[in-house]
Amino acid sequence: MEILIIISIILSFAILLAGYYMKYQAPKDEQMKMGLRTERARASREAWKYANRTCGRYCLIFGGIGFAMSIISLLVYAIAGEGWGRIPAVITPAVICIGTSSAINVVNKGLSSKFDENGRPK
Repeated sequence: MEILIIISIILSFAILLAGYYMKYQAPKDEQMKMGLRTERARASREAWKYANRTCGRYCLIFGGIGFAMSIISLLVYAIAGEGWGRIPAVITPAVICIGTSSAINVVNKGLSSKFDENGRPK
């Protein structure tokens, strides 16, 4: 049980770091080796900036939510015991994974609505 809470905290922190990196420190070189590397995102520099800023923002949001949920599950576990602490500890990683996965899908849909297949703004 404690392992699940620790994994949730580490996963939340990793998503927060990835979100910060994508939003504020995405590479600006021509290789675009790190960040949101979908085909549409790599089509042009403008699409790359849009994709990483938007996905970074979502990752910061879901990482923060996951971190808060991890701390809540740790407190519930410490106060109420393992029985009640198991519920938020199991839900937290699912929320983080579903949230970041849906963020990537939302960004891809935004890319397809704002940019053509060659990365030029519509």
